[in-house]
Amino acid sequence: MRCFWEHTGVLEPIYRLLGQGLNDKDIGTKLGLAEVNVQNCIAWVIHFLNLKDRQELVLYASAGRSFVR
Repeated sequence: MRCFWEHTGVLEPIYRLLGQGLNDKDIGTKLGLAEVNVQNCIAWVIHFLNLKDRQELVLYASAGRSFVR
C-alpha cells in the first residue's frame, strides 16, 4: 500500500534536497510545502528505509544512494 507522500510525488525531491544539505524550511520553500509536511515526510522516509535517525538519513542520501530499494 502506498502512503500519502508517495501519491503526492514529493518523496524523491525531498530526499534529494536533504542529501544536498538543505534544511526543512528551505526544502519546503523550494517545493512549495509547509515545513511540517517536509518534517512528516522525512520521518516517513526514515521509517521506510529502517534508519535510526535523521542524521543517518542525511548520510544515506548524501552518499548518492537511491531512495527506491
